Formats: sequence, structure tokens, C-alpha cells
Amino acid sequence: MCGLLGLVNTKLEYSEIVTLNNKMSHRGSDDSSVKEYLFKHTNIFMAHNRLSIQDLAVRANQPMENERYILIFNGEIYNHFEIRAKLDCNNFKTTSDTETILCAFTEMGIENAIKEFNGMFAIAVFDKLENKVYLIRDRVGIKPLYWSYQNDEFGFSSELKGFPDHFKKNKSDKALIQFICLGYIPNDSSHYRDIFKLKPAHYLVFDGNSIDIKRYWDLSNNKIHISYHEAVEETERLIRSSIKYRLLADVEVGSFLSGGVDSSLISAIMQQESKQKIKTFSIGFANNKYDESFYAKEVSRYIGSEHFEYQFKATDIINSIDKLDYHFDEPSGNSTNLPMMMLSKMAKKEVTVALSGDGGDELFLGYDSYFFTKDYLKKLNKIPQTLRTILSIIFKYSKQDKLEKMSFPLKNLDIENLYSVISSSIKPWELNTIFKKDYINSVYNKENVSLLDLLEFKFDGDDILDSLSRLDFYRYLPESILLKTDRATMAYTLEARVPILDHRIVEFAYSLPSYIKLQNGKKSVLKDILYKQVPKELVNRPKKGFSVPLKHWFRNELKDIIYSKIDNIDERFDKKNIKRIVDLHVYKGRNYEYVLWNLLKI
Repeated sequence: MCGLLGLVNTKLEYSEIVTLNNKMSHRGSDDSSVKEYLFKHTNIFMAHNRLSIQDLAVRANQPMENERYILIFNGEIYNHFEIRAKLDCNNFKTTSDTETILCAFTEMGIENAIKEFNGMFAIAVFDKLENKVYLIRDRVGIKPLYWSYQNDEFGFSSELKGFPDHFKKNKSDKALIQFICLGYIPNDSSHYRDIFKLKPAHYLVFDGNSIDIKRYWDLSNNKIHISYHEAVEETERLIRSSIKYRLLADVEVGSFLSGGVDSSLISAIMQQESKQKIKTFSIGFANNKYDESFYAKEVSRYIGSEHFEYQFKATDIINSIDKLDYHFDEPSGNSTNLPMMMLSKMAKKEVTVALSGDGGDELFLGYDSYFFTKDYLKKLNKIPQTLRTILSIIFKYSKQDKLEKMSFPLKNLDIENLYSVISSSIKPWELNTIFKKDYINSVYNKENVSLLDLLEFKFDGDDILDSLSRLDFYRYLPESILLKTDRATMAYTLEARVPILDHRIVEFAYSLPSYIKLQNGKKSVLKDILYKQVPKELVNRPKKGFSVPLKHWFRNELKDIIYSKIDNIDERFDKKNIKRIVDLHVYKGRNYEYVLWNLLKI
């Protein structure tokens, strides 16, 4: 894995750019390089930190260039040897995928070439012939890439810390509101008003004066009609193919193993495809309610992997929160960020690459929120509006968390309000209890914002489950789950690969009607593949997920920290009411764990 950085028409000195690039040295410790080139009548700096995975020799370092292109690249192109076979280039100097990309761009053109890539990638390429800079991000958003164009200076970077301070003068009010509600910053926004993410499946062209952004890939709405058995067989074939691709490396590859369906499936097939015993890694918690480590150990024992486990504690948060904030750059409300960092730290001692099971819940309908939304919409629609309004008032003042959360959707019944109950940290209709009354209006020009306002998304189609799954694919998956995986692993210079998010699997999964995916129950397609690998009793159990006992920690180890945070909160927030919420959680048995965690992270 790697980190990339570029600046066009900058007044910074070479040494200053070296310093910026060094801030991302955790993304690649095998080589660091900064080079200056002529771009029209000004300069372009291209910088790179390399983690050597394919072709470990110096000859494969970056920037890499030919007669037309100069390239820096973060990621992996797993099918690059197959692409090489299609090219006329016969004088390759390396076995790296970087050189394959360079040759493919030359022979096929940039847009045609990227459609051939199977992989995860953030690419910056300078076209010396046309004097244009291209930024390209993979289809799903596995690898990060930010850009900004301010005062005639263009910049891009793998992380926000790669930008000079003058790019980061203005923090985004919109992003703050989005984060407090969602726990992440969706779409193309960042923590800073004038720095943007390049959206997945898009490429950007900068010609020195203007920015042009285009999409090169998207999900289809078309559905295929095949049997359930055929769906299972094809999914297994694609997953096996994807894992084989992701074993391509000149370093040792391991696997994260939580004991859940996705990671167990990946680890089991990986072991079958490996010639030697693989290494698997898991996190454990002292609180049994959150701990799946027993199942991870049982899966490991059954498939025959060499297993490693780290016991995560509240003190890990206290001792490592500064490191967490440094590596994530901007607020991230995923409470498993830090456990993932500890897991990565442990794994890095043994391997350089680890496979992850991210994506299974989105593609194959594993989240409870999908079924909660669909089921309750059907049930509550049977209740007359007048009665729902009365129940709404009763629930609002019930002092029971679950009932209180349902108060607003009862009265204002639709998909997004029901989905908000489970998918948001603080409900959109409760944002005025966190912020002062005029603040949201000043940002959004309306007193009340909806979930879809915050997500900047519109539902498409009549299938509720498919619509919610696509929403998470476009928003939650890249901006929370994959961001976590990238930052946590890169903090310890570990490369994470995500086989389930091979674009062939993504396309196939979204071509399946929901009734096919659910024919044998929730997430049944993946479960029925896993049944061939491990005993059913290891699969058919209540899903705990990868979560952290924040509820308990905020009443004990993290209590002083959250009170100190609230004491120092700024004038945009309703400090008095937030203090009341903290008191209710700490002393009255109410549960606001995710609200408190998000407040702690701002």
C-alpha cells in the first residue's frame, strides 16, 4: 500500500513538500520520493510513500514514468498480468502493477484502461503531452483520494494531513452536522469546506484552469432471474476467484477473522487456496456481550489457521486516542476504529497484507436495519394516523430509549425516518437538541433536515431492501467502513484487501433480486457457501457484530473524559442540553453511547 501527494502551481519549497509527504510515511516505509516537473508555465510536485508488495526492488519505486505519463499509485491491480498479455509492450523492466498501469494508459487511453482494472486504487497521473493531471479512484472507494483547488493552486493527497495548512483554513459546518448525526461525513465532503473526496468510480481531469469530474462505472438497476442454487454457485465461484487474485503478493498474506460470516468465509477459502497454514487475527473483549473471539478461535481451529488474538480494553482508548485522531484526520464515529487499529498493530508483526470481510452485509443484506425498516413500515401502516399520533406522544415521554426513538417515525411514517432509528447516532429530528436552534437553519436554510438531506441521496426503486442496501453501498460503506479499514491498517503500514468487494461480485450481487438473496434467510447466499467450509453451529448464532462496550465505558472509564469534553464545547452547541444527555446516560441508565462517542470525536 502507499500514499500519494501532489501540488500544482505551489509556492511551497521542496523541503516543505518533503515534510508534508513524511506525515504520511506510515502508508509506506519502503521508499519516499518527491519530484518536481514542469506543468505548462508552472510546476507540479508528485510525491509518494511506498509499501512494497509486488516487485520489492528499487526499480519499482514511484513516481514511475514513460515518454508520455508520470504516475503515482496507491493500491493493487490484481489482474495486471492478464492486462499485460493484451498489451504490445515487450520491454517491461519490472513485475509491478504500476508499470502495467503506465503501459495500459499509453496503449488503451486512460478511461478505457481503468475499466480493465480489477483492484483497489487511487491514481494520479500527469499527461505531459496534453498537460493535464488525472486523478482516479476505484469503483467502490477502497482507497482514499482527496483534492482541492484554491487560489490557482491545485492539490491532492491520500490523507488530509498531506495538504498544507493554507488549504485547511475553513472547517465545514455542513460536515459537522452530518457527522454528529451519521458518525461519518458522506458523499464528496470532508472536514474542510474547500477540500473534497474524489467519489468512488470517478476520475478528475485538471487542465491548469478548470476541473472536470466524470463517473466511469456504476451499479445497474437490471435484475437477472436465476435459481437460488445458481446464485450460490456463481457467488462462490466469484469469491474464490477474488481471493486467488488477492493472494498475489511478494510478501506474506494473512486474514482478519472475527468469527462472523464474512471473515470466516474469506479465511476458510483462503486457507483452502493457500499451500501453507495461514495466519488469522481477531479482537476479543472482556464483556461477553460484545465478544466473538471464541467463535473466531473455533473457526480457526476448524480451518487449520495459525490464530492470534488481542484483548481490547477501555484503557486502549484512553492511551491511544491521540494516535487515533492523528491517523483519521477528521471526525469518525465508528467506535470500532481503535480496536481495528489494535488488530492491525498485532497483524503487522506477522504479515504485511491482511484480507478483510468488509462488504458482505451491504451486498447480501445482512444488516438488521434493512429488515427493521421494511417490517415496521408494513406493520405501522396498518395503524390509523390518529392513533399513531397519540402513540407518538406517549412514546416521546416514556423515558424508555427504544420507545422514544420511535416517537417521530410513528407520527411521520416513511422509509427514511424508520431507517434513521437504527442507522444514525442522533436522529435527524433531534439535531436541535444538540445544536443551538439557529445553527442548522444557518447551514441548511431549513429548521429541520431529513436523513436524505444529510446523506445527499435519493431512493430509487420499489424494493425497500435493495434501496437501503444501495444507500449503504454508496455512502456508509466507503465513508465509514472502508475509511476505518484503510486508516487503521495504514497506521501500522499494513495493507488490507477486501475480496467481497471485487467489482465482479458487486455487480453480480446487485443483479440478484432480494427474494433470491433471502431465500434461505438473512444473508443466506454467503451462509450456504460457508456451510461447506465450517460446521453450521458456528454460523447459525445471533450476530454480535464487531462492536465496543461504549455504553458501559462512558459510565466508568470514559466518564471524566466526556464531561471534560462537554465543558470545552464551542458556542454552536447547546451545552446545557448536552450535559443533560450525558447525565442521563451516566446516572439514569439511558443509552446515548453513540451520541457521546461522536461528541468526543469532534
